[in-house]
Amino acid sequence: MGLEPVSLLKKLVRIDTTNPPGNEKHLLDVLREILEQNEIECVFQETAPGRGNLLAWLPAEDGRWADAPECGQPPLVLLSHVDVVGAQPEQWMFPPFEAREEDGYIYGRGTVDTKQLTVMELAAFLDLKASGMVRKREVYFLATSDEESGSAWGLSWFLEHEITLGGRTFPGKELFRGSDVISEGGGFPILAGGREYYLCESGQKGCGIVEFTVQARKAKGVFFGSGDGMERAMALVQDIGNRTLAGRTLDTVKVFESSLAGAKLSPMMKKILTAMKTNSMTVTMIEGKNVNEVRVICDVRLLPGFGREYLEKELDEISGKWDCSWKILSLGEGYESSPEGGFLKLLEEATLEALQKTKEEAQILPFVSMGYSDGHFLAGLGARVYGYSPVHAWDMTFDTAVSMVHGVNERIHRDSVLLGCRVLTLAVRRAAGEERQK
Repeated sequence: MGLEPVSLLKKLVRIDTTNPPGNEKHLLDVLREILEQNEIECVFQETAPGRGNLLAWLPAEDGRWADAPECGQPPLVLLSHVDVVGAQPEQWMFPPFEAREEDGYIYGRGTVDTKQLTVMELAAFLDLKASGMVRKREVYFLATSDEESGSAWGLSWFLEHEITLGGRTFPGKELFRGSDVISEGGGFPILAGGREYYLCESGQKGCGIVEFTVQARKAKGVFFGSGDGMERAMALVQDIGNRTLAGRTLDTVKVFESSLAGAKLSPMMKKILTAMKTNSMTVTMIEGKNVNEVRVICDVRLLPGFGREYLEKELDEISGKWDCSWKILSLGEGYESSPEGGFLKLLEEATLEALQKTKEEAQILPFVSMGYSDGHFLAGLGARVYGYSPVHAWDMTFDTAVSMVHGVNERIHRDSVLLGCRVLTLAVRRAAGEERQK
């Protein structure tokens, strides 16, 4: 059966999967029905009441790569999440779960993050099944829950549990080892030097939360407090704001800068370029029950290659200077996929063909994201993760998209939905196999 992408996107947007609570199963059941109608094997993995993951599989001609790596290429995984953040209807032009279409634009929560990607990937997946191509690699379609709240009931669960598909039971992690993954985070163009650059997320900074605790040293009990703790806490905050952390030039940044050499960048892109070169620590909260104890909470973003050991040394230096203690509340690892890999070239070729543009008019441009999505769970599995759901430049640029993700009046043009489907269809076909000889 064929797929009408715009109609499906509207249908998915109208299913309220606001997280919390999520309730993604209803939407995943819609996807499962489509897959089963197209005679594709799939399985729903329940992770909590009304929540879970949906995995579908197209086998390779020569069997599973995990069983016989010498017979083919590692899997290709089409990954997206179907939960969305909340929306305040009174702030929107149209109800956020109505999927109203005006002048070709579809308004609704999830049209950019990331139900549009789910539709684009499903279109490519169904096309591959219908094409009759010889698949030289396994291809998986995985739609998950709970990404917006940390993925405990989504991809994180999937990776830590077994799943049965294709007559085999295997750990979720096995699916991603060495795989190519299309995920969220890119596809939004920037305009510079007369050319369209389609950003493709090829990495993410590590993300963490750090807590400093500053105790008053001159206090003599609850009734005889001291302001010295608060004074040190304020000095600590100022120090963190002025502190320059270490950085390095990633391979991705080298490609990014060489591609944009001489081009005038928007203020937003200048900030992103700076952020791709440096680690950062930002105070997000100051709190305390009284002046005798103050807690300072910080958001930490670390480039790939900088981990816990580096952070602990920084925290030791800061705490020693201001006579306070520290605690790492959470810390996730960053990653960087190759900015010049073969799969990126396939994505670029597909993009140019779909746009009917030359390399002089448009190109794909990898970047390292400051955000934090499911891709970071795959950092230690050798997966090459690329965030890409391309849209027309006249529809939205990267600057526009950033304001809509988790924002009001989230929307996408129907032609961009069709463009993304076309690009991913071409790329998946070329990455997965070759046409049968007739």
